[in-house]
Amino acid sequence: MTHIQYAWIIYAAGSLGCCAATWWMFQWAWRFVRYSAVVTVMVILFTPFAIDHETMAMAPAIYTLVFDGLSLGIESIKPLIKLMVGIWLIAIILVAALVILTRRWVKHADVSDTEDDFESQNSSGQSRRIKRSRSFPSTHSEPTNRSELNDLSSDERRARTERMAGEVPMRAIRD
Repeated sequence: MTHIQYAWIIYAAGSLGCCAATWWMFQWAWRFVRYSAVVTVMVILFTPFAIDHETMAMAPAIYTLVFDGLSLGIESIKPLIKLMVGIWLIAIILVAALVILTRRWVKHADVSDTEDDFESQNSSGQSRRIKRSRSFPSTHSEPTNRSELNDLSSDERRARTERMAGEVPMRAIRD
């Protein structure tokens, strides 16, 4: 392998690391924002550009954009800017289509198991089977079902209120 191939391997590994870091930084965001950020980083880092048209020697377009922009001016990099913006727009349109097409599928996958059974012990120590919905209310200070509240002892009710005060379950914030 040549030095250029080693350089490309190192560059590709670093660029994939940047994409993973972007994904991690945007975990809090809505899927479209997260995917768009990753796509933007990928377009900036992975768009190739021929630096020599005769031998078709390729380099990352961002290097050509920066170095030719500094040395030759804005006029020399206009075709490259058009290329990168075009690739980015196509990628954003594909991301929007992916988010729209998978939106319904993701919602159905989340609510396909809306009920599960679990054992509960009442104050007398007897266990009984309860069917409970996994959907969460908007405020977690109130129970989802009034009969759940009536079956709790005062200590259990107080502990439940303290535990649920101001907390949002992780499932409620994921998309």
